[in-house]
Amino acid sequence: MTYEQAYKDHQYLWKTYGAADDMTGGYVDQEDLDRLLKSPTKAVAKLCLCRQIDYWFQVGPDDGVDIPGNKAPQLIILDPIVREIAERHGCL
Repeated sequence: MTYEQAYKDHQYLWKTYGAADDMTGGYVDQEDLDRLLKSPTKAVAKLCLCRQIDYWFQVGPDDGVDIPGNKAPQLIILDPIVREIAERHGCL
């Protein structure tokens, strides 16, 4: 997969459904920033994007409600683009 595809997939999930739940707790996005600052390459950026996409499918989007529940499986069924992204990233 290319950096461009990973970025497009990330943008679709984040813009359409929102960031993954608990991006500053359960997933420490500062670690991605640290990786990028140490090695600002497309390869590292792609790795960070893919890690965040994988996490999105693990926990689902942040809906602002403190009720547990991953909505990603429902979205895989309802949105064919989300399903394509899940397949591309091995998250089914």
